[in-house]
Amino acid sequence: MTSQLRILHCLSTCEFAGTERHVAELTAIQAQIHDVTLLLERRTADPRTGGDITRYLGPGVRILRAGAAGYLGTLAREMRSGHYDIVHTHLGRASARASWLKRAGLAGRAPLLATLHTDYRGRSYSIHDGLVCVASWQQAGLPERQRAASAVIPNWTLPSSSTPLLRAELRTQLRQEWNLSPEAVVIGAAGRMVPEKNFGFLIRAWKQAALCSGTRLVLVGDGPERRALEAEAAGRRDIVFAGYRTDMPDLLAAFDAFVVPSRHEAFGLVLLEAMEAGLPVCASAVGGLKDILCDMPDCLFAPDSLEDLMKGLRRLEGSSACLWDMSRYRIATAAARVEAFYRRYC
Repeated sequence: MTSQLRILHCLSTCEFAGTERHVAELTAIQAQIHDVTLLLERRTADPRTGGDITRYLGPGVRILRAGAAGYLGTLAREMRSGHYDIVHTHLGRASARASWLKRAGLAGRAPLLATLHTDYRGRSYSIHDGLVCVASWQQAGLPERQRAASAVIPNWTLPSSSTPLLRAELRTQLRQEWNLSPEAVVIGAAGRMVPEKNFGFLIRAWKQAALCSGTRLVLVGDGPERRALEAEAAGRRDIVFAGYRTDMPDLLAAFDAFVVPSRHEAFGLVLLEAMEAGLPVCASAVGGLKDILCDMPDCLFAPDSLEDLMKGLRRLEGSSACLWDMSRYRIATAAARVEAFYRRYC
């Protein structure tokens, strides 16, 4: 029988986006078998959206909290306690603190691992014993020593539990909420409204694509660029801003297709969700999006090409539902691979 592991996950953020959901879902499935602790900031809610990881954590996950000033001390105490077989950090702030403790000889003996949710930065990760990459481009960019101590383990998406009847009801309800015709072709996009998500580029392509009069674009999300994006789309009845939502899998029922225009995307979880929902997709050929669609080059567009994106939008407008093979992107598979990676070190 495989022995139980004692795992400390470390995250230091105050928002709820892709990384936070990754941590919530991974710790929940691990806690079904292992002893799992998650060290968080004392304040975890996003002041703008209200999103908070603690609403999504599994019941078996032990939660520790520390204020910004006390996080380093709490982390040092936990790492030196001898209680853990693995310390697993996420994102730069928690990873940099753990790295500092390890360099200072204050980290105890447990192997220090991290998941790269974004770019590799030496200050945060160079002293880690092992790295989990969510996409192949991350592993390719690692220093040689750490490339040998890494594994590519893609993110996952959870299968929908909705019945066809429920999806039909959601589709009707959401289209009424957004004042969209039942017959409209609706193309969705979602993400935090920041420059790297490239929604302004999408709006410009939309304006010039000469799509049918009944086709609509729904942008889901919020962020510092939202006002500027709304100004760019002013007067357009064919562009809807749906705001920040926590029910993304449900929202997909209202869409006929999905587009991901990002300048940079470490992985591209929202693309997986759209594919899980059976939507035809179009995504920029960057980062993890290229991994997901490596066998479907027609679904990718050159990230700096307005013309290429316009062609993609026209293709989506005329596409029907798809049945994608999602077997590679199941959480049970990912969790088993993460555990196997842990056992290389303990």
